[in-house]
Amino acid sequence: MFEDQTFEEIMERMLSRISADIDTREGSVIYNALAPAAAELAKSYIWLDTVLELVFSDTAQGEFLDRRATEAGIERLAATKAVRAGEFTPGITIPTGSRFFADNLYFQYTADGTLECETAGEAGNANISGQNLLSLDTIPGLEKAIVKDILIPGREEERDDSLRDRYFTRVRREAVSANKQHYKQWAEEVDGVGKAKIFPLWNGEGTVKIVITNATLEPASDILVKKVKDAIDPKEGQGEGEAPIGAFVTVESAVWKEVEISAEVLPELNRSIEDVKADIEAGVLQLFKKMAFEDNVIRLSQINNIVYNASSVSDYSDIKINGLAENLVLNDVEIPKLGQVNIIEQTR
Repeated sequence: MFEDQTFEEIMERMLSRISADIDTREGSVIYNALAPAAAELAKSYIWLDTVLELVFSDTAQGEFLDRRATEAGIERLAATKAVRAGEFTPGITIPTGSRFFADNLYFQYTADGTLECETAGEAGNANISGQNLLSLDTIPGLEKAIVKDILIPGREEERDDSLRDRYFTRVRREAVSANKQHYKQWAEEVDGVGKAKIFPLWNGEGTVKIVITNATLEPASDILVKKVKDAIDPKEGQGEGEAPIGAFVTVESAVWKEVEISAEVLPELNRSIEDVKADIEAGVLQLFKKMAFEDNVIRLSQINNIVYNASSVSDYSDIKINGLAENLVLNDVEIPKLGQVNIIEQTR
């Protein structure tokens, strides 16, 4: 809005007000006297532009977006802690709150028999399954303590884009009166949930099915499914949770659909077939993350674009998805999982 209010433009306006019989050339006394004020005014216009960007919700960032969202009753989702399974000496009673240590991470034993990472965010999602846990408390009879798989992945603090989307959903009244968007909002606000898909009237009048992924857009654990069920409809049809009276809610996890990619590829000079495979895998994984519950068709053209844009690829042909040179359609509850990537090297 104030892009034209530059130092030069301000100086020109200021100098034009000076009497013609006074020297206003650069370096003159009057020029040097006005220059600092013009520089400060130009800086003020820059700040005014910035302030306007921070005032409106479509461009606000950070704490300023938080303040706009708060006006609509929405708060930024805080980072959540990873919850993992543990394996311990059979028959041993472990007190709730007992602390364990593994790979620079501290865990607490919870009432439901799981291990909660003390560090919020994705740190607790580290690949440490199978590692021994060091008990920080004296637990009689404890001889084995092993950290196991992730039950609920940790999530970092909500990003601006996600908070902005939830803000617009609220102020535009897209999620109201227990409509589909409202159920989706309720499910995705539960700690550990990534995305949710809603199926109204799936089993007759008054029934709603919610299919969820975890925070890393993978199938959800039974514990996470129960958390969502308890938050939305703990006693079916009774209106004890978010769902209204008379709604019977079923919560299920998304399921994997394994997808294999194959192609004949000519690598660039000084690049190996392993480089090609790594580039293609990275591109396909990124595509699959974006697709989860957003698009149920893996298009051959998308895979072609990934291979074409790979820096290690000189030429390619015969791209297939699950052995066929055609699009792959996922069903409503499936999310794609990359399986084998079979790359055949072309001869020059």
